[in-house]
Amino acid sequence: MRLHSLLFAVMLSACASRGPASRPASSEPSETGEASSRASPAPPVEDASPSGDYGTAHPFLFMDSAQDGRWLLACQAREDTDGDGHIKVTFGHHGHTSGDALRPYLFLEPGAGIPIDELVAVDPTGRFLVLVRDATLALFDVETREQKVLASGVTPDTTSPRPTSRASFSQDGQRLLFLRPQGETSVAVVRDLRQGTERVLDAGKGLIGQVLLDPSGHWAVFDVVEDTDGDGKQTWPQQKTTLASAMCRGPVRSSSSYGWQGDRPVRRLRRVEGGPLLQQGDVVQPLGEGMLRRAPDQSIFFEHADGRKETWVPAGCAGMVVHADAERRQLLVACDTKQDLIPLELHGASIHQPLGWRTSMQALESSGSDSGRDGRLVSLEVESKTQPSTGEYLVVDMKRHTAQSLLNQEPVAFVGAWALLKESIKPTAPDRQWTHRLRLWNAETGKDSVVSGSGSYFQAWAGDTGIIMGKLIDLRAGQVLGDVEDEPLALDTRGRALRPSPTSKEHPGSLMLGPVRWEPALKPPAPASPAPGAP
Repeated sequence: MRLHSLLFAVMLSACASRGPASRPASSEPSETGEASSRASPAPPVEDASPSGDYGTAHPFLFMDSAQDGRWLLACQAREDTDGDGHIKVTFGHHGHTSGDALRPYLFLEPGAGIPIDELVAVDPTGRFLVLVRDATLALFDVETREQKVLASGVTPDTTSPRPTSRASFSQDGQRLLFLRPQGETSVAVVRDLRQGTERVLDAGKGLIGQVLLDPSGHWAVFDVVEDTDGDGKQTWPQQKTTLASAMCRGPVRSSSSYGWQGDRPVRRLRRVEGGPLLQQGDVVQPLGEGMLRRAPDQSIFFEHADGRKETWVPAGCAGMVVHADAERRQLLVACDTKQDLIPLELHGASIHQPLGWRTSMQALESSGSDSGRDGRLVSLEVESKTQPSTGEYLVVDMKRHTAQSLLNQEPVAFVGAWALLKESIKPTAPDRQWTHRLRLWNAETGKDSVVSGSGSYFQAWAGDTGIIMGKLIDLRAGQVLGDVEDEPLALDTRGRALRPSPTSKEHPGSLMLGPVRWEPALKPPAPASPAPGAP
């Protein structure tokens, strides 16, 4: 695997999905196919009332928030660090800052927040955070407000455009894998969050650059470097890029990358509960308690935790796994990858089925595949059957084993059988531009409706609920909840949008000023018109 692909895969895998959103009631699409804009009279959840103010009246840069809104992470400049007599922050095209220094703050409630040095990892269930503060790596329990020191003598990463994964939670929030400094190197430690116990896991020879806990919690993944460039040092690779540091990075209008420097990493894996250390080679990827591995004849087999082996992908396919569905024990595979056009097939414990579509290695390397949190719907670019040498998107339903192409439509998000699609509409006159609108489509029933034909393409998501093109949508239910004003900083599962507080002020030419507050995401209903003849 190329260095670029290896690092990119790690960064994608480290982005753990969040817990489920609420399921508010709402209007159904109309018989004409146009989604109703009438919102449910009740708020999406039990309490979407405005909150107090978060932050101070200084430059405010929102960074992240809990899915349920119980914590916020933002950067603020609260001191005149450049000595020019006022506090102001501006940004360059690559996200770099100028003016006064920004510092991250963790907000657990309205107010001034807690100054921290770095937020390292977030538990998918929302309960735990791993952060660096005062040279200490700590596990913070949001519910109890308790803090457990994981390591001392820790330096926050304030310079990397793409920081490595130094801590990772399992999907159920029961296990944590993290790096603990030990002399000039680090060791990998797995912590049982229920029992509070820890064990060091041997990652083999070399310098551990980053760690990742497989979502199932059964496998620890280590990316390790040895001295591959012969300079006598073990150096984690750094990408040469114009992109600003991820710490308190501003809006990025453009950036470029031009190679790497440092040693080449290798990937190693080990069962958390014990077992041999595996290193690339025949390893394909973990899948639940088991492992996908490649046999000498190029078939792919599933190795159970007890050592039993099942051949899932036959040797004749000579395939590459595009998407692995652990729940349904099946794989989306690109076969005969040395061809210009590669056939797509479904394989697994009890299925071997060609899909009748072909893609290219270039499409797989440039855009890969995309899926929802439950992994049921998967999209990727394939060659059009009606327009050769032209690409279009294909949606594969892993539950129903079907594949459907999307002409002039691009998938935006998936939940269950529902998908949001961005439709491109060809202009009717040569001097006109293509326009776009949003559609809500069900891959199982074929139900299809227009959600929005105008508005900004801005997106904000919390669980299964999202704001896009000015609409609040519960994608799990396939329902449009109503209209949203402007572009909020974030959305939470309580039906609230994070917006500048009424007390905040515009700061032309630089970063917005705080504070911010949670408010109901939906527009208030318009007052009813008086009945004819009413006083």
